[in-house]
Amino acid sequence: MEESNAKLIVGFSLLDGLYWGFYAVFVGYIATYLLDCGMSNSFLSIMLAVFMVASFFGAFFWGGQCDKYHTNKKIFIPEFVGSVLISLVIFFTAKWNLWVAAVLYPVFGFFSAPLGSNLDAWMLKRFHKDAGKYGIARAIGSFGYALAALVIGLLIKAMGYLVMPVGILVTAGTVLIMAWRMQDTPYIAPEHIEHVNASGLLKIKPYIFMVVILFLIGLACAPINNMKIVVIKSVGGDVGILGMDAFIGTTIQALMIALSGKFKRISPYIRMTCMSAFILLDMLLIVTAENSWMVILGSVMWNTSYGVMLPTVREITEKNVHGALKNTAHSMADAVYSSFAGIIALTYSGFLMDSFGVKSVAFLGFGITLIPVAMSIYALVRQKKTAE
Repeated sequence: MEESNAKLIVGFSLLDGLYWGFYAVFVGYIATYLLDCGMSNSFLSIMLAVFMVASFFGAFFWGGQCDKYHTNKKIFIPEFVGSVLISLVIFFTAKWNLWVAAVLYPVFGFFSAPLGSNLDAWMLKRFHKDAGKYGIARAIGSFGYALAALVIGLLIKAMGYLVMPVGILVTAGTVLIMAWRMQDTPYIAPEHIEHVNASGLLKIKPYIFMVVILFLIGLACAPINNMKIVVIKSVGGDVGILGMDAFIGTTIQALMIALSGKFKRISPYIRMTCMSAFILLDMLLIVTAENSWMVILGSVMWNTSYGVMLPTVREITEKNVHGALKNTAHSMADAVYSSFAGIIALTYSGFLMDSFGVKSVAFLGFGITLIPVAMSIYALVRQKKTAE
């Protein structure tokens, strides 16, 4: 039996909000926790790079499973349960053995990294690609992250890191309840296509152009986003400021995603130019930051960029990629941005921070971001000339 539109929107909004709440509780503070346990910046950077490698392969594996078995729900639930269990083991082992925690964190990445794109693909399928409905539900997801990050940050500052496993269990339990209640929609493969291969994505020019833009932006942002607590502490902030940073920035992101239904009127190349320009402002603010509020303003710029980017990426993928490869394509785009770019960036960012100061990675990021800005402007100019 089909759910009503209102029930679908409310159900997926709650599911997405709770899922991203879980993500905020663990992923948002695990780096801070590990540093508190005695891990160095360089060790953390290498661990995060390995995490990204595992996440990259996990994206292809789990996205491929969704396409192979024509389901999101039946993949999401066991994948999420595995992520929760591993996150708890990492938390409780870190205090007595950082090496065990460091080895397990990439395993967590393999399970958890594709969850967001899986959930997005699930929502898009149930909403019949309606950007307005998707935007509302995904905006609640971002706000769920913002609220959880603020609350858990303040609680950690007041009571210590033991609030993390409590937050994990509360959010994870409610995610599983909501995921179980939401219906899945089987994928119907076209009759004329018997075999699909992810290599076919390389032949889709609009999709590959978008992926290159994502890679370059991800390369610039990964060191700052994954080691934000190091940046905040360098200007006198603490874990409470980290929570405030996440809350303010992600609330802006939620607002931008909520407006995604209106973005379709704007050329994707204009949107790509804007999201790259916001990253330039983010890097500039980090380079010149003298206090925590400048870092937070930089986060607002990044979240504005992400709020434009996410619905744009989903739109380009849905429009240009064949149905039998959509889950893999969504996972690949997310993996290139958050994992593959991060693998490269995090192999050197810890060394740069320790050797030349925290702001050195933002200075490098500014230079990298000039490339996608130029690419987007060139593509936009070329599109206008073609239209004439």
